[in-house]
Amino acid sequence: MAAEVFLHNAYDSVTVEMICAQAGVSGPALYRHFRNKQALLVAVVEKGLDALQEFARTTVESEADPVRALQAMTDHHIRSVMDAPPTPLIFQKNEHVFSEVERRRIRREMSRYAEEWIGLVIPLRPDISEPQVRLLTHSVFAMLNSLATLNKGLDRASITVMMSHAAMQALTSSMSLDLRSDE
Repeated sequence: MAAEVFLHNAYDSVTVEMICAQAGVSGPALYRHFRNKQALLVAVVEKGLDALQEFARTTVESEADPVRALQAMTDHHIRSVMDAPPTPLIFQKNEHVFSEVERRRIRREMSRYAEEWIGLVIPLRPDISEPQVRLLTHSVFAMLNSLATLNKGLDRASITVMMSHAAMQALTSSMSLDLRSDE
């Protein structure tokens, strides 16, 4: 619930009262778990990243077929965004609030998550270079994370099918253009 507040409001405009009202708890209850608003923000971001990273890691380890692993990770990412605000968007919007140590730690976690995807996509896309795979993967993340604010008017099943198909097409379909040029 705090994630929604941090996603849709600037950190400086978020009050503990707003968070408590959204979560249905009292201020003292919130402070029993978090020393301040910033600690809550850090916890929100870390919890979301940990869940994504754990799913990606176990999927890559347990699924030998890279296309099926990528499909499972894509569907999980979509469900995660539809169930809760995407952690990367919350982090990007509020990055100025994090200490340098926290920023570096969270960026490392985000990179580890991306690397799980990139490791699957590279062998599936011999038509493009590794930097292009990285750009493509991060672009797919941006598209999927946009569901947090752009999923108006469609039911959950339609969104999942459409966005999953779009992501998988982007990540696995070879291009007829020569994209290896650095020009």
